[in-house]
Amino acid sequence: MLLLAGTSEAGKSSAGEYLAALGARRVKIRTVLVRLTSGRQAYHEGMETREDFGYDEFVSKLLELPDDGETPLAVESFIDAALATTVKRTWPAPCAIIFITAPELVRIRRLAQTRGLTADEAQRIIRRKDERKRVHEQIPAWRAIADHWVDNTADIITFRARLREAFQTIQTSSGGIQP
Repeated sequence: MLLLAGTSEAGKSSAGEYLAALGARRVKIRTVLVRLTSGRQAYHEGMETREDFGYDEFVSKLLELPDDGETPLAVESFIDAALATTVKRTWPAPCAIIFITAPELVRIRRLAQTRGLTADEAQRIIRRKDERKRVHEQIPAWRAIADHWVDNTADIITFRARLREAFQTIQTSSGGIQP
């Protein structure tokens, strides 16, 4: 399994799309979190979910996803380093964390171009997202646990090459088999 994390607007969704094109089963973290919504509500990973759900519950919900037994899973977009650490440690097959980042100016330029925004509008969106997700305060934790640190500053070919390398690593270590 590959866990995708990163700074806001750095390319996590693009990474998920590309990994799916390579053959991974792409799952947005929201799909799993929706299964944890009974009980008192709390904000987690960009959505309302149950307060104080156990990380082991999250892993159980991942294991309940439909599975063909051979296709590696790519889960995007983790914002909680502790949750990612628990998933990696308890997952019953090889698991790697990919952290995707790019300098803020690159992210601003790309978001502005993609959505037709001014640079100021894009900057406000990115900074609000990074703050809400506590991205910068967790960078040291992500550096400590990430198996692949992908700087998405360069061109798409370089970005995809790094993702393909991570995908091949997980396939080689697991033989392509996932629980």
